[in-house]
Formats: sequence, structure tokens, C-alpha cells
Amino acid sequence: MHRIKIQKKPINKKIKNAKKYIYNNMEFKSGLEVYAYKQFLLAGFDVVYEPTKFIIVDGFSPHRLFYNSGRKNKVLKLQSANVQNTTYTPDFIIKYKNYTIIIETKGFENDVFPLKKKLFRKLLENNIYENYMYMEVKNQNNITEAIKIINDL
Repeated sequence: MHRIKIQKKPINKKIKNAKKYIYNNMEFKSGLEVYAYKQFLLAGFDVVYEPTKFIIVDGFSPHRLFYNSGRKNKVLKLQSANVQNTTYTPDFIIKYKNYTIIIETKGFENDVFPLKKKLFRKLLENNIYENYMYMEVKNQNNITEAIKIINDL
């Protein structure tokens, strides 16, 4: 008999104490994003902040019966509304040489990010039309390393 370890995960919430930052009339979600944006510009890259929302799982109109109880309402209720697309919006895109470089700055992950990252990477693997590169940077040193990697392409 196999034992199943069940972990309670928090409901997807915004990162606590996250502050918004304004730079060049643009609103960033973290200081690391602002730092990355400035460094990419200083390095001479044509960087764009959150330009594209990728659909990583298509939404659909359900045809099967699905009952669910909400957080507030504990009674099962038929859910027949359309299921929305699951999307991913990376922080930055840089076009450099023949590459599309997608950069995610991630100081703190929410509970949904690891799954979305896997689905997004699978989407990139299946795209045969462009040379994509994905980078996840977590601190200022990673940003410096990313700039060097890009320059060495």
C-alpha cells in the first residue's frame, strides 16, 4: 500500500508586502524588475516590459457536468461557465540577433508559478518557428550574468 503525502497549499495570493515601482512612466511589480530593466537598457538591449501574454492552456466550454463548492458556499453547485485560458506573461522580452530572449525576474514565487513555468517551457519547446531562450533571474548578480550570456550569443 502506498502512502500519499498531502500538503495543504495556500490559495494563490499576491506576494505579501510586494510594492509597486514607477520608472519611465511604467509600473513595475518589484525593485528587481526595475533594476533589470535599467541594466538591460544600459547594456544597449531593446527590452520591452510585459509585452506578450502567452496562452499556455486553452480555455474551453464544458460539456460534462462539473459540481464544485466554493470557498464561501459549502453546498455543491453546478459549474457551467466557460473555463478561461491559462496565461503566462513574462517580465521582459529582448530581441537580439536571431533570438527571442524571455526573462522572468523572480524574487519570491507564488504557488502557481512553478506549474506555469513548466507549461510555458513546454510551449517554447514545441515552437519551431523562433529561437527562444528563457532565463529566470532571482537577484542582481543573475541579471549581470544574463547580460553576459546574451552578449556572448
